[in-house]
Amino acid sequence: MKIMRKLLLGVAAISLSGCSFLGIGGHSSGYQSSGYSGYTNPTPRGCGPQHVALANGNCLSRFNIEGGIGKSYNVGGDIVTGDEATYVNANVPNVGFEDAYEDGIRYELGGSYALSPNRKVTAMAFLDEAESAGIQNFGTIDGDAFAGSMSDYKSTGVELGLRQYFNPTGAPLIRTVRPYVEGRVGAAYQDAIFMENATKGGAAIGTGTLAFSDSGWVPTAAGLVGLETPLTRYSTVGIESGIRWTGGRDGGSAFGPGKFQGLNNDGSRVSVPLMLRGRYRF
Repeated sequence: MKIMRKLLLGVAAISLSGCSFLGIGGHSSGYQSSGYSGYTNPTPRGCGPQHVALANGNCLSRFNIEGGIGKSYNVGGDIVTGDEATYVNANVPNVGFEDAYEDGIRYELGGSYALSPNRKVTAMAFLDEAESAGIQNFGTIDGDAFAGSMSDYKSTGVELGLRQYFNPTGAPLIRTVRPYVEGRVGAAYQDAIFMENATKGGAAIGTGTLAFSDSGWVPTAAGLVGLETPLTRYSTVGIESGIRWTGGRDGGSAFGPGKFQGLNNDGSRVSVPLMLRGRYRF
């Protein structure tokens, strides 16, 4: 049920974008659609050196600063891989990120460059983190209850993307919205993860803190949809959602081999972002 609720949040945001793709709401004068038709060679008249003159006389801003903040809902991926345990007396089910962690928060800051009026390349630095959900009952080892909590999750990195805009359309309450889709790939440096308060049969395992997965670089990928609306002449605000995958580090050596071997073999994470975004064009 938790997963379904989080998926529905992402679907709701995507559905809002879908209405815009279908043109629901009609047109409005907030954006001039003709301003996004093809452009001619740059000319200095009416445009600054950082702009390209469009065929209709408008100016295309090449460079943009962008940023965003929002929730990162855990919807998939196993932090504990019980189905890969090698110890025959280990009875440990898989534990997903949505159980081991609270919903995360994501920050982004970067820029974009307009290839054309409807297409941009993007580069975003990000911080993505989630707090531990507390003590988990992981199952049994040798018939004894096995429990503990995961340390907080944190990754930082950079992603490159290609964004495609669609024609602006009218919307209730605001003048216009402009939908887009975007694909991204990148890399994240994931901090080491520990199993804390680890117990077996109620007794602490060692010091109670076990190295679970090493720190290091992992790949990322995302498919995103969003809506933008003008805020001022040179700025826009919007919302963005989609699906994001972040790779995981294979197990830390201190956690295995032995009775725990195989329980930390992946740790890839699937999340649904719901971001509030801002963009300023020069």
